[in-house]
Formats: sequence, C-alpha cells, structure tokens
Amino acid sequence: MRDKQTGFTIIELLVVIAIIMILASITVVVAVRARLNARAAFCANNMRQIGMALATRADQGISRNWTNIGKHLEPDDSILLCPQGPQDGQTNYGVNAHLLGKPVYAQDTGTTVLLYESKRAGSNLAGDARDVDLRHSGAANFVFLDGHVKRMSEIPPFGP
Repeated sequence: MRDKQTGFTIIELLVVIAIIMILASITVVVAVRARLNARAAFCANNMRQIGMALATRADQGISRNWTNIGKHLEPDDSILLCPQGPQDGQTNYGVNAHLLGKPVYAQDTGTTVLLYESKRAGSNLAGDARDVDLRHSGAANFVFLDGHVKRMSEIPPFGP
C-alpha cells in the first residue's frame, strides 16, 4: 500500500510564496502611485481656493503681499503649502510676476497663468516659467485666470 501525501511539497510552497510576493509588490506600487495622486489633488484644491480668492481681486491688481489671502482662507496658512514642495517658507506657490501690481484684463483668461508651483519656498513668491517645479511625477498644477486648475507636464506661457 502506498502512503497518502498529507502536506505541500517544497515546490508548491515556493510557488505560493512567489505569487504572494508578486501580488504584494504590485499592491505597493499601486498604493504609492495613489498616494502621490492624492497629494497632487490636495495641492490642486489648495491652489484652486487661492486662485479664486486672487482672481476676485485681479481687476484691482494683485498685491505683492498676495499670501495675506491665506489668512482669510485657512487660519494656519497650511493652504499656502503643497505637501510635496519645499516646506521651509510661508508658501511654495508663486504668482505670475507679469500680473503683479496692475489691474489684470487678460484677453484669454483660460490660458493666462495666475498661480503655479514654485521651486522655491518663501513668502509672497512671484516668478515666471523658469521657476516652475514639476513636482507631481513630472507635472505641475497651474491655476488660470478663469479659475480652472490643470496639471500639466509642459509649462504654459506666462506672457503679459
């Protein structure tokens, strides 16, 4: 009479372990990507709120002290910081320098950049396309004068 096999062979055990490892590695990659996308969406939401507040005053001119708007939106100014950007300043967003100090009457509000993600951190940042930080997997969020936010891998024109 032949003995019945009651356990797994070493080969079967190794195959099961390999399958579990492959599934675990796929899960980790998906979780990391989801976390990065969530941070980019959080950043876009912050920028949308700031952009809407700035755009309501654009016809009067955007002040060089534009970050004061954050105190009206969020008491601790956390709205002025992207979670993936530099954290050593009051903000890591920048205003299009071409729009500062003068009333803004853009021909095409859907393509004129109002707010962007800056490589720098500080207070009251302003700059142009050279200062854009592509921090969200090779893309950056931009707020346009019409209020819409778009994540783009190519930097749109900042012209006057």
